[in-house]
Amino acid sequence: MKKFFSVIGYFIMSVLLFLGGVLLDASPSADIITDVEKQVADLDDTDDDDDPDDTGDPDDTGDPDDTGDPDDTGDRDNTGDPDNTDDPDGDKENESDQFLYYYSLLDDREKGYYDQISEAVASEEESVMLQGITYEEADPIFVSVQYDHPEYFWCEGSYTYRNGDDYVQFIFNYNCTGEEKDNREKVIEQQADEILAELPSDSSDYEKVKYVFETLVDRTDYDKAAPENQNIYSVFGNWTTVCAGYAKATKYLLDQMDVDCIYVTGTAGESHAWNIVNCDGNYYYVDTTWGDPTYQEGIGVDVNTTAYEYLCCPGEMLLRTHTPDAAFPLPECTDTSLEYYMLEGRYLTSADKDAILDIMEKDIDENAERTDIQFSDPQVYDQVMAQLEAILQEAMAYETTVKGEDAGGVSYQYNENTCKITVFWNE
Repeated sequence: MKKFFSVIGYFIMSVLLFLGGVLLDASPSADIITDVEKQVADLDDTDDDDDPDDTGDPDDTGDPDDTGDPDDTGDRDNTGDPDNTDDPDGDKENESDQFLYYYSLLDDREKGYYDQISEAVASEEESVMLQGITYEEADPIFVSVQYDHPEYFWCEGSYTYRNGDDYVQFIFNYNCTGEEKDNREKVIEQQADEILAELPSDSSDYEKVKYVFETLVDRTDYDKAAPENQNIYSVFGNWTTVCAGYAKATKYLLDQMDVDCIYVTGTAGESHAWNIVNCDGNYYYVDTTWGDPTYQEGIGVDVNTTAYEYLCCPGEMLLRTHTPDAAFPLPECTDTSLEYYMLEGRYLTSADKDAILDIMEKDIDENAERTDIQFSDPQVYDQVMAQLEAILQEAMAYETTVKGEDAGGVSYQYNENTCKITVFWNE
């Protein structure tokens, strides 16, 4: 009976509205809510998790028109110049010590939405409502907040969203909240403080980056099964992680050391994450994950030592194996002056046999267990590899002369992507 009277009432109202010059539209409203679960793909995970699932209708959170409209102050005008990062923090006084690269790419209107998302996550709000924006415009801003803020470990990028013609609501899926989140935060801060306390106060930008790289490599194990491996708690709480944890922890520490650091995602055989750092005005790539011998072991490379090729390297080298995502512009990394093996006098720009032997013989004199040499480009590296056996024969003859006994055999490994050879002197 109630349904009958409801139908009659609807009919009468439609007639009245029609007579008054208004036609009641029975088609779906433009503000119909779409509920979609979104999960940023886990890095170092080859499973296909990119297909969003429909999670049903979450609880109604009220009228989207009640939350106000962020200021619209103009069009994007600075995305063509990724180096325009002199003051990426803008008016974000409470974050003046943190380098927010992705924030710096936004125009004033987008920064308003960024601030809304950032403040909501920092306050552990259940959701945030953004007015006057489409989902396609809002999602990259949400990602920008994630990339700029590794300290938001409780929000890994998983959310449900609702959207209409002129608004988007993000409903956050936190991995922890409240007291549990606070306890984890204390662990992270304590571990970070201990690491920072051991850094000499007069360290250069490069020394800070090297210190963070070595500290994380020494303390952390690469493990795809590590819990919480998409955030920094996996590092500071468990010291086991994957690339996302390494790269976010690198940024988290360097942010506190006042070194500009960018979190970068892309592919390197699989989904991957690494960093770009700014040392005294020049940009360099850093891949802490690939520097860790536990990662090398995980891919079948038996090198029980840090791979320093991935510390402050140029794009010409790293981009042989790494492809950044195209969603955001990134600074070019062209300078080679901070390559580790160059600073160590173990970087050669030609296939000069005598120069190679000089390095090997110095290590033999010092009873070193190994010799590492990096070459400037694939052409030089190929020339060296073509004569490496002959060079090693001369080095072994020198070792026999110096030690007065048969030197025995040697073994070596090589990495054609980084143009580095490693020779192990057998005792």
